[in-house]
Amino acid sequence: LRIEGNILGGGRVQMDRKLGLVLRPKYQHVKTAAAISAAINRRFFFFDGTTRRGISKAMEDDFIEIDAHPRYRDNLERMMHVVQAVGVDPQTADNQARLEELADRLGNPATARDAALQLEAIGESAVPTLLAGARSSNAELRFYAAEALAYLDRSEAVEPLETVAKEVAAFRPQALLAMQGLDQQVAIDALERLTNEPSLETRYGSFCAIRRRVDGKRTLSGRPVGPFWLYQVPSTAAPAIVVSLREAPEIVLMGETTAVNIPQFLRAPGGILIKRETDEPGQLRISRFRPGKEDKRATASDSAKGLIEGIVAVGGGYGDVIAVLRMAKDEGYLTDQLAIDPLPK
Repeated sequence: LRIEGNILGGGRVQMDRKLGLVLRPKYQHVKTAAAISAAINRRFFFFDGTTRRGISKAMEDDFIEIDAHPRYRDNLERMMHVVQAVGVDPQTADNQARLEELADRLGNPATARDAALQLEAIGESAVPTLLAGARSSNAELRFYAAEALAYLDRSEAVEPLETVAKEVAAFRPQALLAMQGLDQQVAIDALERLTNEPSLETRYGSFCAIRRRVDGKRTLSGRPVGPFWLYQVPSTAAPAIVVSLREAPEIVLMGETTAVNIPQFLRAPGGILIKRETDEPGQLRISRFRPGKEDKRATASDSAKGLIEGIVAVGGGYGDVIAVLRMAKDEGYLTDQLAIDPLPK
């Protein structure tokens, strides 16, 4: 029995799973749970309409329920790490001695990641320490500090994160994710610049980071084509066609894609036949024949965009478009790079 698969049209989870902290047996007490919850709410809160509301609530003497903070909605794992790093005693949570100790640890590659999380848990009073860390000559240390600054909504995080996304593949997913949630125009500008990088995973990763943003649709020139979205993304890098099978049904044309050079015809699954128009240069004749159904025909330009739109015009779906693109690439009719989910790992 197969229990895993890709839903090309996407899906929506209908049952929420609660986040929370479970106290170890020796710390299980209603006062302890209340104190931890209060400390978390001093650091993490948001305005629900006109009411300030913390993200935690002590439900039992051994369990504290945690709501998702809006800034961490795309990275709940990081939010839980930062929550666990919150200091409980308000008198010592942000004192100078602790900041100096964490600054030393931020300068050591062995302890820098944990120190950055603790500084992020402290909040605004830790910003000067993180800014100093973001100027480090060590790329790894600079990244950890900049990532924490991004989740504190500081624009100074953008430049080092953009640089690390270009140069260090290991930190690229986290850098893009941090900029994705940064509610400032400089973050969008940096992500748009990254779509010109030679690395296709950097380009598509940056595109996805923009698309996931609340204001992403306004930034990208995309439109629905049948059951999926088609995007044309300007890029100075080599042209490429990206197909998504993981996040959303979408095809992204990056740069000025070249023509699909079908010399005679291409027979694709689903009864689709594609022929070059001999009397009209630069045009393709796309037909679809299915038993018991009316034949459909359309004329389209021989560009990748025209081919995709023509297949949809004759009733082809997302799977049909992907099949045609893969066949054209295999036959050598498509010279541009074709990639499926080239996301940073």
